[in-house]
Amino acid sequence: MSTELRKIFNDCQEQLKKTAKDFQWQDKKSYGMWLANSYHYALNSTRLLALASGTMPLHLTKISNRFVQHAAEEKGHEKLLENDIKALGFSLNDLPVSSEMKVYYRSLYYWMTPAGEAVGLIGWILSLEGLAAHTGPWLYEQAVKHHGQKAATFLKVHSDADPDHLNKAFEITTLLNDHEMKIVCDSVEMYSEQYIKILESISKGKGSGKQAA
Repeated sequence: MSTELRKIFNDCQEQLKKTAKDFQWQDKKSYGMWLANSYHYALNSTRLLALASGTMPLHLTKISNRFVQHAAEEKGHEKLLENDIKALGFSLNDLPVSSEMKVYYRSLYYWMTPAGEAVGLIGWILSLEGLAAHTGPWLYEQAVKHHGQKAATFLKVHSDADPDHLNKAFEITTLLNDHEMKIVCDSVEMYSEQYIKILESISKGKGSGKQAA
């Protein structure tokens, strides 16, 4: 694995951890909004991974195969979020989706266009799986403490499974050439910064709209 990638990843994780720990997980509405925002990337994640697998260059077939496996592992996770939201006493229609989240998940489709390269999704995976692996157990504890286990199933699943997903994501980066590695390093930074904006927008009450188009 690239020394540069490890440094960028570690720096980004420190920033993500700080922002995540500053978030008001104890506040029912803030937690509900986070669940609703998470729903929209989870709803797209299996499709994104499948699309990326299909557009991956042939010399990265091992990565393509891993994306297919990862898509299967993420299947149905939006249902966990729906159930957690219901356990809080909300519905998806009650909770706004931030513009920052719309930018986040819509931009992921860029990597499957002629202008993009599918390896860019690895940066998204490292950023988010890293947060879940390193900070997820603490987030789960906070959710259970303030809202109960029935409203924390999504965090439970990801704090348990994502350390393995993170290790596998790092493993596939050893297959990348210098050009592809540069794309992944940039992507890790970009999606980490954007996720921080999502958390901050929820904390500041900037969410707008009831459903993502």
